[in-house]
Formats: sequence, structure tokens, C-alpha cells
Amino acid sequence: MKRLISIMVMVTTMMSLNISAADNNLCLAEDNDCTFVLLTHSSNELVIVNQARAEQALSPFSTFKIANSAIGLETGVINDAGQTLSYDDTAYPPQAWWPSVWKLPKYNLTSAYKFSMVAIYRQLAKDIGDKQMRHYLKTFNYGNQDISSGLDNFWLNGSMKISALEQVKFLQQLHQNQLALSEKTQQELRKVMLAKMTDDYRIYAKTGAGKVDDGSMLGWYVGIVETADESYYFALNFNRPTYQQMKADRIALAMNHLKQAGVID
Repeated sequence: MKRLISIMVMVTTMMSLNISAADNNLCLAEDNDCTFVLLTHSSNELVIVNQARAEQALSPFSTFKIANSAIGLETGVINDAGQTLSYDDTAYPPQAWWPSVWKLPKYNLTSAYKFSMVAIYRQLAKDIGDKQMRHYLKTFNYGNQDISSGLDNFWLNGSMKISALEQVKFLQQLHQNQLALSEKTQQELRKVMLAKMTDDYRIYAKTGAGKVDDGSMLGWYVGIVETADESYYFALNFNRPTYQQMKADRIALAMNHLKQAGVID
């Protein structure tokens, strides 16, 4: 059985960001509905906006597709990023509200991840099975590891909860090959997760969103920034009244924080 190589992330410094309250393009220290966490690998330095919110365990929504993809690849349920994937359309019948990118004639892991195709990932979780899902979530120390609300939906405002701080620690372990995953799984996952590439950096990331119990929309953007000489891990989550408002701000907020921290230009 593969074992988790545990790591201790020491907070060497806590930095408060000098941000004007008038700037709504960043999470603010006084905004309880938003947090941003940045972990620098070499120093284990954490920058946190809103400590209490950063520690709050929330539904991961589609950010769980990172772990779900890794488990699917590691167990052999999926062979590689280009394998054609399908789902049981009697169990998950197409809905009128589905976006057009959820109605494509075929998917592979790369496109299903890119378009956050929920039915494909619900099917993947079922194919992985309860026993292996529980094993890998324990190995990953992923959030509260609770899948009791249903194998194919526990991450969709169900029993699974994870904090922004837990997200960055998971991403660090994943990126530093500390989760006992095969080299092939790691290589294929990097292909799937790549969101942006420039001459100076690469970003591997995933969005997530969904309605929570108070009726608002919870939005996530989590990921890894790789430069020539450093790796950074970030997690943003926040609430907005509507999906449209959340979607408009989600990636922009995270990118602004990364720029403000000097991680990217």
C-alpha cells in the first residue's frame, strides 16, 4: 500500500497586504466572504488574506477534479489524458440548463477537466469505487475525507469539505511528488491541469463553483505556479450573490493577488 509522505508546512512569516478598501479587484482583509492563500515552496512562507476564512472548510466543488483525475489515472480507470471518456446518460441525463460544452459528442480527460464536465467526473468517481476513493483520499489527507453523502456527488456541496489552507498543502504535496503517485500519473495530470504557459511561468489550476446553503455562489480558483527557480501554491475562495458575478471575478481575483505578490507579471 502506498504511503503518504507527510510534510510540515511552517509559517515563517505572516504578511498583511497593503490594499485599499476601495480596490474590489482583490480580496480585502475586512471581507469575510473572500480569502486568498499563497504558499512559497522553498521558504514555506504563507501569505494569507483572512485567516479565519482560510481555515474554513467548504465544499471543493470542481476543484476536486484535480484529486479525482489523479485517482482515476493512478488506479488505471483512465489510461492517459487523451483517452475517450463516457458516462451513463440514464443516470446523468443531459439537462436543458447544461452549457454547450457539456454536450460535446465526445470527451477525454483533458477536455472534461477544461470544461468541468460534471457527468464525466461523477461517472469516474463511480468507476473508481468506494474502497479506492476512500483509500486515496486518506493517503492524500484531502480535506475531511468524508464521502458519506454519495460516491458520485460528495464534492458538490455534500459531505466533503476542504479549506483554502488544506488546498495549498495538497497542491504542494502533489507537485513535489510526495503522494506516492506514479511518474505516468504525474505527467498526465500536468497535461490536464495546464492552464497558462508563458516564457516566465506555467500555471496549473482548476476552477470550482456551486450554490451553497445560504443561496449564494461559492467560487474557487486553486493552482500551482511554476517558474524557473520557484514553485508557488495558491487557493482563492469567495462568495457572490449570483453565478455570473462569481464567474466574472474568480480567475481575475487570483491573478491580481499573484501579481500583487510578485509571482507573475
